[in-house]
Amino acid sequence: MKSTLLNRLPIIVLGIPAVLYILNVGGLLFTGFITLVVCLCVFEFYNLKGDDNLKSSYFFGVPLSLLICFFYSQFPYVDGDFILSALLLSIILYLLYVMLSGNENPFNNISVTLSGILYPAMLLGSMIALRNWDEMNGANFTISMIITVWICDSAAYIFGRLWGNKKLIERVSPNKTVVGFIGGIIGAFISFYIMNQMGFIYNSLAIFDIMILSFIVGVVGQLGDFVQSMFKRDAGVKDSGKLLLGHGGVLDRFDSLIFTSPSVLIFVLYL
Repeated sequence: MKSTLLNRLPIIVLGIPAVLYILNVGGLLFTGFITLVVCLCVFEFYNLKGDDNLKSSYFFGVPLSLLICFFYSQFPYVDGDFILSALLLSIILYLLYVMLSGNENPFNNISVTLSGILYPAMLLGSMIALRNWDEMNGANFTISMIITVWICDSAAYIFGRLWGNKKLIERVSPNKTVVGFIGGIIGAFISFYIMNQMGFIYNSLAIFDIMILSFIVGVVGQLGDFVQSMFKRDAGVKDSGKLLLGHGGVLDRFDSLIFTSPSVLIFVLYL
């Protein structure tokens, strides 16, 4: 336990202030940071399944992920026609390449490669667009989302450790409990409510808005954690990588945000 804490401490002490600083600065720094995170997540996703017969296309997945991040970076002033055309043409060329290359298991290879683009890149990359939208608020809305995700995860862990007995979805994640899940939702609501009362969020939120955001972070975000656990369980691994020492891989640290970011973006755009 002590060894695990010592391994995690540098990431906590250095990582949290660094992420908040990058969020606050925004612009190219934030776009570059999220783009790097997306690419690392794509690499980890492709490496999850240690199967010699499964050959994900890094040369296709990574450039397409970069294109998606570029699309989000231009939001809301992007010319979607060119980027959509490039995406569609690239997919067609990739399918033709797989057909002509004679690789074994083309169905599995194509499925994993495209999943790597849709799962980490398309979903997590939306945080770039959310931060661009939040420019008028000085990034406070995006920062509040990140802080709430951290509080939600912490509350879920504490509630689950202290009072959790009944498992939620044991076949996917045996350590997650019903009490922990509810604790995460409560933590998310309290976090948004307090920051809203303090005036941290530039546009004051109605209680209904806070409830929706609490649902997004507390429910949808935690389900994102379950989805990542599902992938790891299928691959037979504990962590997606070892880059972040005791925290596992990059994909492990951003799993909740993969679902939370696009959901919050949809909320601010349409609700």
